[in-house]
Amino acid sequence: MYRKCATEISVQHQRRVAQSLLELMGKMPYEDITVTQLCRTAGVTRRIFYHLFSNKTGALQALVDQKILDIEGYCPETDNDALRFFRYWKEQKPFLDALRENGMSGMLQERMINSVLTEDYDVLYWLRSHGWSENSQEVIIFGLSGLMGLLYSWYYSGFRQEAEELAALVEQILRPYSS
Repeated sequence: MYRKCATEISVQHQRRVAQSLLELMGKMPYEDITVTQLCRTAGVTRRIFYHLFSNKTGALQALVDQKILDIEGYCPETDNDALRFFRYWKEQKPFLDALRENGMSGMLQERMINSVLTEDYDVLYWLRSHGWSENSQEVIIFGLSGLMGLLYSWYYSGFRQEAEELAALVEQILRPYSS
């Protein structure tokens, strides 16, 4: 687990630790990374680390959640959410590589679904306003799982298609459900 930060300095420390974890995961297996190495790389004390995270897994969860949250601010010049999604994740190849090399690819999908279901995204409201039932949560899980499957298929292929092609495919699939 990790704490929601109350101050800007805490946010900076938390992001630095998360980025340091990604850097270390690019060099060695996650299981071999110690809190001491993580603190040294991030330039924080163990006290600060344990104030922000309960353990190394908390730092990993924060890293994944930060990547998910960063999608919203990415590529503001486009209003096409699907295009933004694919362009963002293509740039995050080192992160995707680190997850894959450590057998943690499923964690991204799990945290993505959890963030959409628990954060203030108004996704359930949108689905219900478009005629979906009270079981809209299952629809979200199904849709995001498909989107993540498409993302991973694209990633494993070496990003053979252009982001625009995948975004157009997603838009075509979703067209019958949009207003």
